[in-house]
Amino acid sequence: MPTVVDAVIPTDNGLFLVRDVSAVSREAQVAVFQAVRIPNSRRGRLSAAAAGILLVRGAHQMTRPRLRIEVVDTAPAEEPPWHWEPQTTVELATGRLVVEADPSFPLDVPVVELPGGPGRYAVALGHTGRAEMQREAARVGAETLSVPADDSAAAWQRLAGLEQYLIRFWPEHRTG
Repeated sequence: MPTVVDAVIPTDNGLFLVRDVSAVSREAQVAVFQAVRIPNSRRGRLSAAAAGILLVRGAHQMTRPRLRIEVVDTAPAEEPPWHWEPQTTVELATGRLVVEADPSFPLDVPVVELPGGPGRYAVALGHTGRAEMQREAARVGAETLSVPADDSAAAWQRLAGLEQYLIRFWPEHRTG
């Protein structure tokens, strides 16, 4: 399976997006934020897709996860050590994906050109390290309450990549 992105990324308060390059409207962002909500709950889903955007919620607001994106021809098998979320789909107007956390700070991650071009894509999202990140974040948060900002930043930086995501895209009509 060709890996097209493999990088540790910053998040925006624990969130990051994988979106079609054209999905930049406020309406698209509102749609995906509504999709991630769980009705009658203060909690949200780990991920959701809507309006050309896949939104992923990290384990902690300070997470800097390792993100791997793969483009495959058909539905792949779910292999360990990944914990797999229910498969979803996303409609991509251009077939070109960007990874985004805070739109005012572009990430050093290449644009992903899906060979199938525009269309509907199935998405499999696997994750690992979420529980470890939550545990370590609680520890680092407690240990850095009264330390200089540089020491606090260094402690959080040491957790980079502990939480990991594998996101696979394939044309929806090819199910295996």
